[in-house]
Amino acid sequence: MTIRIYKGRILSFKSPSTVNEYRYMIVQGDGRILELSNETPIRIKKGEVVDYSDYLILPGFVDTHLHLPQFYQRAKINSSLLDWLEKYIFPAETKFSDPEFARKTSKEFFAELLRNGTTFAVVYSSSHKEATEIAFQEAEKSGIRAVIGQVLMDRNAPEELLTTPEKAIKDIHGVASRWHGFDGRLFYAVTPRFAVSCTMGLMEKAAQIAKELDLYIQTHLSEQIGEIEVVKELFPDILTYTEVYDRSGLLSEKTIVAHAIHLSDYERRLLAKRGTKIAHCPSSNFFLHSGVMDLRKQEEFGLKISLGSDVAAGPFLSMLKVLRDAYYANAMTPRKAFYLLTMGGAKVLGMEDRIGSFEVGKEADFVVLNPEPLASINDNMDELLSKLMILGDERNVVATYVRGNALWQA
Repeated sequence: MTIRIYKGRILSFKSPSTVNEYRYMIVQGDGRILELSNETPIRIKKGEVVDYSDYLILPGFVDTHLHLPQFYQRAKINSSLLDWLEKYIFPAETKFSDPEFARKTSKEFFAELLRNGTTFAVVYSSSHKEATEIAFQEAEKSGIRAVIGQVLMDRNAPEELLTTPEKAIKDIHGVASRWHGFDGRLFYAVTPRFAVSCTMGLMEKAAQIAKELDLYIQTHLSEQIGEIEVVKELFPDILTYTEVYDRSGLLSEKTIVAHAIHLSDYERRLLAKRGTKIAHCPSSNFFLHSGVMDLRKQEEFGLKISLGSDVAAGPFLSMLKVLRDAYYANAMTPRKAFYLLTMGGAKVLGMEDRIGSFEVGKEADFVVLNPEPLASINDNMDELLSKLMILGDERNVVATYVRGNALWQA
């Protein structure tokens, strides 16, 4: 079996405080890690050496929340989430009824993710079944890992973007049956947009099929105060936003809720009890002035946290830029920030046994970074990571690999 030996400064974030450092990583032909070493491997004569000696090699970046149809809508300012959706986002999403436009955008979207070092993305498609099918096709061609779902809404949105519970179930069956689990890389997420645009009937049906087919679930929770007030008006007999989702059955161990900024301790306790995960999207929260998620408070309740770019409210596909905003939102060490971006994301997806860190037997998803001109490869580890976290961006990305295959190279 063909093997490749990658040489560089290799860092793996086992925990928020523990970093394992290696000099060599041997990857076998099926993309799994065969050996990690600081000494010249005996097998070096049997394989191809890929020399990244001047570069940093990190586990692939995991982005657990972003919107494909909003790719071209970044940096359009409006501090109200609901107004922003009506003015920019819903009109943009209607364009995905055109298959040619959906394919062009999807192709560019996944290529840009790889250029930014993202190896796994959790993606909201549009409300269109065909556009969602196209998104899966383009993700498969690109080689990236992804969870993708058709956005579900049956009220408070333009008519052409609305569905019914019955049609939603049919659409999900049609796409998930082909793509969920495809090649161990692509997965389906049942995707009710948020409680503002979904009736209880739609959310209950969505939860039911997710359980039936063992699919992921993704939605938004408590992003802005105005949004929460609307949810209270729509569901007056339910005390909290989180309980709306719990009543419908949407909260589970395979559910990822984005934002979760304005939560009570009761809601945090409920999320933790259900095993629901949180995608923290600091760049988006700053852009829309939504508030600041309290990372320490979430962790006190045992909630698992990952990071999301939330394009287009988040203006950056670069997760290095998102790290900077995560640090501004909640002071943390560079080690913890990179842990959240790699192993933290893998844990939220339930894939920590396959990806997220460098360990023998895991699949070799990684990003190669050039620290220049920000820092030297030989700098103190924490200072090097700090400079990349605060000053780094896509220009520092040299190559992006999934299963030991280079999917993008500078």
